Amino acid sequence: MAIFTTPKMAEIINLSLLILFKMKNLFMNKWMLSAAVVAASFTASNAQLSLGTSCGCPPLASRTSVDLSTLAQANGNLTSTNTTLTCNNTYNLNLKLYVQSGAKLNIQAGTVIRGVFGEGVNSNALIVSKGGQIFAMGGEDCPIIFTDANDPLDGSYSVNIRGQWGGVIVLGRASNNLLQANGGLAVGDGVGTIEGLLVDDPRNTYGETVASGLRNDNDNSGIMRYVSIRHGGTNIGANNEINGLTLGSVGSGTSFEYIEVIANDDDGIEFFGGTVDMKYATVFAVNDDYFDFDHGYTGRGQFWFGVQLQGAAPQGDEGFEADGDDSNSGNQPFTSPNIYNTTLIGRGANRGVEAREGFRGRIANSIFTNFIVGIELTDEAGRVDAFDNYNAGTLIITNNIFAGVTSILTVNAAAPAPATAATFAADGNTVQNNVIDFNYTINIANNVITNAYNPVPAVGSVNTTSLPPVDDFFCGANYKGAFQPGKAPWTSGWTLAAVLGVDNSLVSCTGDVNNDGQVNVNDFLDLLGNFGNACGL
Repeated sequence: MAIFTTPKMAEIINLSLLILFKMKNLFMNKWMLSAAVVAASFTASNAQLSLGTSCGCPPLASRTSVDLSTLAQANGNLTSTNTTLTCNNTYNLNLKLYVQSGAKLNIQAGTVIRGVFGEGVNSNALIVSKGGQIFAMGGEDCPIIFTDANDPLDGSYSVNIRGQWGGVIVLGRASNNLLQANGGLAVGDGVGTIEGLLVDDPRNTYGETVASGLRNDNDNSGIMRYVSIRHGGTNIGANNEINGLTLGSVGSGTSFEYIEVIANDDDGIEFFGGTVDMKYATVFAVNDDYFDFDHGYTGRGQFWFGVQLQGAAPQGDEGFEADGDDSNSGNQPFTSPNIYNTTLIGRGANRGVEAREGFRGRIANSIFTNFIVGIELTDEAGRVDAFDNYNAGTLIITNNIFAGVTSILTVNAAAPAPATAATFAADGNTVQNNVIDFNYTINIANNVITNAYNPVPAVGSVNTTSLPPVDDFFCGANYKGAFQPGKAPWTSGWTLAAVLGVDNSLVSCTGDVNNDGQVNVNDFLDLLGNFGNACGL
């Protein structure tokens, strides 16, 4: 419908637009956000308790509680080879549930799976075995949530509560560099038992021997999209916890996008070998490493984000723990992922990247903040380590930004040789303080935020001409870090961090709200109908 205006009306509308945008910018300044963010914490219940209603799911309070043991055999295998979990139920993960070889587990958008507490042999987890598949396809408005059975899902359950259940484990048939002669997790050349599970159960193994003819780097274990995994990492043995998301030899035919891990008692996401790619992954408040690579992982990653818990109970170890070959066997494949566009926020300790053993690959166009050390390279006598690979050009660390970091590069915790430091600088690794706001304040008792971080850089502040490769996975992002400057972050709407308001992610707004090239009454009406959302959209 056309809207006609007189010149005077147009003047009034333009003045109204100006006033609204000035008001919006005024009230969204960080120094005025404290009360707003506290209020957001108390309205989190609406966002969580209405989970899935936009995609046809009933409110959480009216869903039927179902024990997953009723869908499984006595050994934990799914009774049906094609099982669907629907969002009209809430599922209690009260066993080690196996998606066995040949079986599929489908999880509807908006579904909630609650992990029941257990430790040791009684720990509960979801394990997708080799040959099994999971199809957990949530949406931005309808994420799939795995959480502790005691989580009321109203935003108040402390991010300092960890280890309440196991986690999600996916196992595949892609390559790794395990050798049986080296022991450890290896039970054959190219076959291992995933960390934390029983060695004598073949459902717990990952990878295949060459002789089997089953090794497949394009192996497909399914799809996980818009999935949040919270409060896991139970002790399954002495000093042996389960990661939030564990991936053992998962192949590149598998798709992982928009994955969140919250408050896990071990690593956030760990790759044991494999070729799987991952895009849009976020980890918050875990107790160990945020992203961990082992045993010949060769996949690709882009748009990864990690925030360590700061404040009264700081937690978290390394941002990246990059391991190649624990036994120094020289066996291939080498751990050599290609990672672009990461943003990691530390707690004022540890390292953004600990590059160890035979680690290779590329870390590029990323932002590391609030660590003591940005990148540490290990160099041990008698073995080829990350330091050797860096000097040989098989480990490439390029075009990264470091802020609030005491030392951007160390070798075995010491200052690197001048030549190495010069190479590091020549490769575009720079100190750029204040590139993002990485400090925040959280009351871990109830998750109330009184000061939020902002990981979205200002427009023009993190440009790069060193773009990711042009291929079937990478986006050609011409900026550094996980978030496009001046745009609402991809974490908005579906992550717990967004619900809590820990991330303010302010973006600059223009008058052309509907992006039609003009500032007119239609922009005013669009903004008026969406006032309070990012840029009125």
